[in-house]
Amino acid sequence: MLHSPLIEDSDEKQHALVKHSKTKTIWIIVRYIISDIAKRPRSFKIGLFTIYLVVTFLALLESAVQLSPLIFIQLAETQSGDSDLLFTPMSSLNKSITYESSSTFINTTEINEYFNVTDGIFGSSPRWLLTGYLINNNTHVEKINQKLRTFVIILNQTQEISIGLGRRSTQNYLTANQVQVSASTLRGLNASVGDVLQVNIDVDELISLLDGNTKNGSEDFFYSLIDSTINKPLRRIFGDDFEYQIIQREEIQQGAEDVVALADLLESNQELKNLSKEYIEEYINSQDIPQDEKKLLLDIIEIEYQRNLSEDARTLERFAYKLNESVTVYEIEMAISSLVAQSANFTFDVIVTEKIEAPRGKWQDGFNALLMDQQNATNILVEGLLTKFEDVVIDKRLNDDSTIGAVAELIPIDFVKSVVWNASQRIYLPDYSLCQNLVLKNRLQVYQDKNTIKSSIIDITNQFFKTTGFDYPVSASSTLATAVSNYFILKNFIDNLIAAATMILLMLSILLIYSLMIGDVDEKTYEFGMLRALGFRKSWLIVLLLFQALTFAIPGLLLALITCYILNSLVSMLIFATTDMVSNYVIADQALYLAVSLGILIPIISNIFPIQRALSKTLRDSLDLYHRTIQEVMVNVVKLEKMGISLTQTFCSLLLVAIGFVSYYLIPMAFIFNNVTLALNIINVIFIIMIIGFMLLVNLFQGPLERAILNCILWICKFDRNLKQIIFKNLSGHASRNWKTTFMYSLALSFILFAGASLTLDSKVIGDALQSALGGDVTVMVMPTDKIGLDEYEIRKHLESEMMRDKTLIQDYSFNAILLTHFPFLGGIQWFTTMATFPWARIRLGGVEPNYLETIMQEYYLPDDYDDQVSYPKLKSGKKDGVYGLYDRSGNLDIESEEDVKKVITQMNIRDSYYKGLNISRPNVRIEEDREINIIIPQGYKYEISIDVNTPSLIWWGRYYRINVRHTASKVPGFEFSSYRQVTQFGQGIISMPDQLYMVNSYLRGDIRNISSIQQPYVREYLSNLPKGLTYGLPKTSLRVKFARQTSKTERVDFCNRLRNYFRNDQTLLFDVKTLKEEAENAFFYIQILNIVVAVIALTLSFFLILISFVGNVKDNSWEFGVLRAIGLNKKQLTRIYIYEAISLITASGLLGTFIGISLAILLTLQILMFIELPFVLMFPTATFLITCLGGFVTAIVASYLAVLDMKDKSISVILKGLL
Repeated sequence: MLHSPLIEDSDEKQHALVKHSKTKTIWIIVRYIISDIAKRPRSFKIGLFTIYLVVTFLALLESAVQLSPLIFIQLAETQSGDSDLLFTPMSSLNKSITYESSSTFINTTEINEYFNVTDGIFGSSPRWLLTGYLINNNTHVEKINQKLRTFVIILNQTQEISIGLGRRSTQNYLTANQVQVSASTLRGLNASVGDVLQVNIDVDELISLLDGNTKNGSEDFFYSLIDSTINKPLRRIFGDDFEYQIIQREEIQQGAEDVVALADLLESNQELKNLSKEYIEEYINSQDIPQDEKKLLLDIIEIEYQRNLSEDARTLERFAYKLNESVTVYEIEMAISSLVAQSANFTFDVIVTEKIEAPRGKWQDGFNALLMDQQNATNILVEGLLTKFEDVVIDKRLNDDSTIGAVAELIPIDFVKSVVWNASQRIYLPDYSLCQNLVLKNRLQVYQDKNTIKSSIIDITNQFFKTTGFDYPVSASSTLATAVSNYFILKNFIDNLIAAATMILLMLSILLIYSLMIGDVDEKTYEFGMLRALGFRKSWLIVLLLFQALTFAIPGLLLALITCYILNSLVSMLIFATTDMVSNYVIADQALYLAVSLGILIPIISNIFPIQRALSKTLRDSLDLYHRTIQEVMVNVVKLEKMGISLTQTFCSLLLVAIGFVSYYLIPMAFIFNNVTLALNIINVIFIIMIIGFMLLVNLFQGPLERAILNCILWICKFDRNLKQIIFKNLSGHASRNWKTTFMYSLALSFILFAGASLTLDSKVIGDALQSALGGDVTVMVMPTDKIGLDEYEIRKHLESEMMRDKTLIQDYSFNAILLTHFPFLGGIQWFTTMATFPWARIRLGGVEPNYLETIMQEYYLPDDYDDQVSYPKLKSGKKDGVYGLYDRSGNLDIESEEDVKKVITQMNIRDSYYKGLNISRPNVRIEEDREINIIIPQGYKYEISIDVNTPSLIWWGRYYRINVRHTASKVPGFEFSSYRQVTQFGQGIISMPDQLYMVNSYLRGDIRNISSIQQPYVREYLSNLPKGLTYGLPKTSLRVKFARQTSKTERVDFCNRLRNYFRNDQTLLFDVKTLKEEAENAFFYIQILNIVVAVIALTLSFFLILISFVGNVKDNSWEFGVLRAIGLNKKQLTRIYIYEAISLITASGLLGTFIGISLAILLTLQILMFIELPFVLMFPTATFLITCLGGFVTAIVASYLAVLDMKDKSISVILKGLL
């Protein structure tokens, strides 16, 4: 094919012309947009401000949410301490016997080597957590308590500061015997900074920790040490029973005299002394015993021969002559153990250098603590031990004539102190730590969500145990990870609230910019016509409209990102300062993506319909200067076969398919995989759809409500009644334009009120659920694994003294007995049934004291039916005291019956005839009472097994017990009660203490108050370990205290700390219910602030939306406006016409939005209350409602006034010609 140079040159010129044409067109578009901005600055400013405001707020919110794990970490650290991982030595009962270094301690040096090769670990530090008492012996101050139970925390301050452990707490270094003490502890002891206090370590608790056996006391522990070290080789030499052979006092005295003579001889002749030593060593070496045991004996001989034998021999002589009777080696060893045990109960002085108001993650919140540095801990503890040891030995020598006093004569005090002190100086305390606290790297990434936490913890621990071997004798736990995970439910809630707020603000923004653009299109009809007449193509018109939208979108986005960065830096700085953790100050990636997406998509989506509107006009209509949209009539004929299917049908079908997919797949998947986030997202979407659906329905009432409100306004403003028909005509004429404005305002208002009411109601529901579950103002519980229970006698004494000290503090208190199901060695669950023994249901019985209902929060006690045979007294709340009926035996049928204890013959008549024929009395007969048990049961049992207060019933628990149902209730605080039949799977029943004692004694065939009457040895052992002074002999597992007056937080903290003084161990939990409720409400306070901010932004957007809508209304009705001016209406009347219209619109849409928002909030709360069965109380969000309503009125009035402002001062001729 031939190519002509002329043709090629022509193509190049044409291409150049096209390129030049595009450049010129773009330049024309730019100049047009700049000119339009100068001519109509208000539209540009509104669009710019809308993008700026929405993008800034939502991006800042999203960025702050990405930092929220830091807040959750801080909250969790306050609750559980700031150790990411805690390594503790495994109990001696659980340690692997294959590992050579099994120990009850952790070797810090060794374990740090493993940590150094484990990825993800930043550092570790050893700690020692000991229980004891802090004592104030200062007699010059009045004290509530002379001593308080305290946790003594020994730590390496330098190491902890270097790895950030306890970073939010004080960083002052401690020296010598300086300590830091909880402020509440000092208040309880009436001590202050600078005072000298005494610390007493609980040796039995420490020994149970080291030995893994809670039953043996300190004497048994120390004897076991002697037995496993010294006795073991001696048994191989002298026989297994050498320690139990009785040695007569005279033999010991004669032997002591011989030993003195021999010792004097050896000391006078060094060569002979050396020969005797060599002989003894040869004898030991000749014995068939392990090398380690030989070494121990040889070391003892070496130490003894280094001392003066004569002095030790005379010590033996003093021991011998102080003995009053014969003795065994075992008794001597037990005496030594007793001396050591008494010495171990020592105290040491400490100087308080600082009081700690709050732990701030240094340790778990909720208990008294004393902190001291490990650098001086060894010397302080050893000095205290040796001082007490010397005092004990000297005291026994002088005042004890028993074997212990004699054994005290054997002990060389100065020598023992020297040996122990020298040995302690060779101890490197970190190699004997009781726990190892770890801090992880990149904590913000680790604690992003539950899955990340779980995978990170598993990965790090797997690395560690792969390196050490899986039988390494430590166990790893992470209470911080558990606590943080619990807070993610709140994070999911916040995320859903933000998602809903984003959707509402996005809809408002799109509608606002759409209104701007559609208004511009209507106003510029003539301009667009002229551009098209001059050759401007439709495609360039689309580009023009998009560029026009982007002129305020891109600057708004850039300004929003700059503002967001500045504000995000301030928010980050505040979060970093609060949490003492630093991430970075840049905007989070998710927030950046959201900002850019919103900034670009909002104007693009908003332009779809304006572009269609601009392109739909013919050139003739566009050039008609007097054309008005309100005069426009459009007829669009589309053949059905071309469309294929209606848009409405397609939308409805897709919506139904989506609902089915969510119902049949997503909701079950959320439950199966325990995906709380997915479940909340589904609920959130459902409620937003419900809001929109309700809005579409109630929008039918918008018109009649507007007219009714307008009539009310004109009834008040009687001077403007002549304007009624004009305003009604405006409402009718502007209906299509006002519809989107009122719809979006109602939608925003309903969401804001729904969120505000829901937050307020949810906050109250959580507080009520806590109070209902725990019951008292202060509730003490033991964990289910602790079968011993509370020290009832000591706690009662303490509470009685509290009531005597301050008669206005405590109204009453009450103990609960252990549930029969949890009673060790007994028959487990109880089965509840009718007299016909069908149907059956589970129930768990527990005893309460007569005053139980006086100590709980009675507003959560929901009684149902009562036994008519009992006259119930009234509680302060006016409700009947149902527990009173448990102790009222009126109407009970108690039967005395004979029982064949040995069960030799079962039938009564056969047994009687058998013994009558033998003419002898029947043996093993016991007369006992068949007692009818009074009980309170949940109302749900009535519907499941048809038992109520009028139904005789039975309980099977090893045997049948006759039951008298005194009372049914839907809710009893502190117990698991419900009015639903499902309660039969987990429900509890309440009985009296005497009835519970009867059931236990009947089951055990004895009396637990008389241990010797119990046949089972394991039960006797368990009962012997129970605290002394238990009422009815039953272990108590919970305590509730009711205050008589309003108490401050400081009062409650001090009271709780004094009460903790009588807790047996760390298995006892104390709940300050009021403080817990306040903390739950505070958590929702900040979310309510967020909701108010969303309301303010929504109102701001609504203001612009109303302004644009009314400006459009005024311009569309400009001809009518001019005619009204011409026939005599003044400017003020015309202004009031639009103000009345605006007030009618906003009031009507506000009422409908309020109705929908509050209705949905009530529905949501009723759904929650349906599960927890608490009374409903309407919590109206007054602050949010006032802000939105008052803001709506101001918005309507100001926007309508500004809309008329530009026109009312124009001449009538200009208005009638439409030259505005």
